[in-house]
Amino acid sequence: MDPISQTLVKLEKKVLRFILKRNGGNMEVAETVLQDTLVAAFKSYHTFRHKSSYFTWLCKISLNKMADYYRHQVHYRSKIVVPSLNVLESLVDPSLSPEEKLSLEELCLGVNKSLDLLPEKYRRLLHLKYYRQLSGREICLMLHISPRQLEGRLYRAKTKLAEVVASLYPTLKP
Repeated sequence: MDPISQTLVKLEKKVLRFILKRNGGNMEVAETVLQDTLVAAFKSYHTFRHKSSYFTWLCKISLNKMADYYRHQVHYRSKIVVPSLNVLESLVDPSLSPEEKLSLEELCLGVNKSLDLLPEKYRRLLHLKYYRQLSGREICLMLHISPRQLEGRLYRAKTKLAEVVASLYPTLKP
């Protein structure tokens, strides 16, 4: 094994812990970011100027890769949420007045904005349950959780969504 690979392997666990601290403990995201970080570090190892430690250099790369990951997720999420706008538009009654249509459009945008502000795990759960209309059993199998865990997570997701909506639209009454 060459010295570059040895250094990267030696620091891999420390960098993973660093990423986990920065992303809120999401192991799946951390592993993806770590892989991207190590590949980028390996490719650009020749540019390392020894002005800092290898660990510091890897941490900086990982922060950039994490930003790239979440930037990509924003675009990916948009592709998931946008169909819900189309579904709501298909439900629009042609006899609605222009004001009612505008209100419905604003509602759709507000729902999507609120969903975008939710943590990914809650947004995904609400998407599976209410947009894809999967049964509780299907969601449990898909996420490898028990029905009791699903019930708790759905409750927390709906509570968090209500908090987000309340903070965005304080004039709305529950």
